[in-house]
Amino acid sequence: MTFVKSNSAAATKGSTLVLPSVSIGNVPQLAVDLLVNTLQATRIGIIDSPSTLPVSGPSGFDHLPGQRSVPVEVYQTADGQWTIVQQRSPPLPGRHRVFARELMDFIAQGDFAKVVLLTSSDAALRADALIQGPQIRSLTVNWQDDELASQLQALSLGPLDVAGETGTGPKEPLKQLHAAGAAKHLLRLCQATDIPVVALVALVNEGDNVPDAIGLANAANALLDIAPGAAQWRPPQSWQWLSGPVNPPGELY
Repeated sequence: MTFVKSNSAAATKGSTLVLPSVSIGNVPQLAVDLLVNTLQATRIGIIDSPSTLPVSGPSGFDHLPGQRSVPVEVYQTADGQWTIVQQRSPPLPGRHRVFARELMDFIAQGDFAKVVLLTSSDAALRADALIQGPQIRSLTVNWQDDELASQLQALSLGPLDVAGETGTGPKEPLKQLHAAGAAKHLLRLCQATDIPVVALVALVNEGDNVPDAIGLANAANALLDIAPGAAQWRPPQSWQWLSGPVNPPGELY
């Protein structure tokens, strides 16, 4: 894995990293689309990894015309406060653990103030206790912060696994992640290296997942105040083809 900077002046140290996992419904990626396009974040580089499926396409964002889309892109807001990764292709089969280790290298090199992981999990496999109530849950790793726990509860972003509710107890929350891509591997590595991470987990079914993505973006905004106030999300132009293009862009051919 190599972080290839396109903006040498950009610095990640001290910023908050928002990282999606390619998971069921592509909900985290869609939520990141909303964040990047609404905040007008610019691309500061790419993560060149042999562990992801190669892909190339036209720009996915209105404010960045002419920029090619690649598997893993790194964006940053103008004030440098938020560093946001967009992943456009999944890890290759059998490479999820390797890719998670590569992301760990990126996190370690970036010296981020906070790491926030956005992921989704198969709602059909959620514990019975989670069928009712909020369908966006939280999962914290190495984060001993009572204030954060109180904030998550106040925002109805309760823990993914609650002792006595799911039967696995608070030490086994990762077992509640299903179809979550590399998220489980990444969180386990964070546990082993004492890197504090808070994950927001959307419990979803495959289908029209735009409402789920908006909900996840709202949850991230409520927790982090990325877009102050009630965010009016601006979907990128690429969303015109979420259900298949009526007139595919010429760049595809």
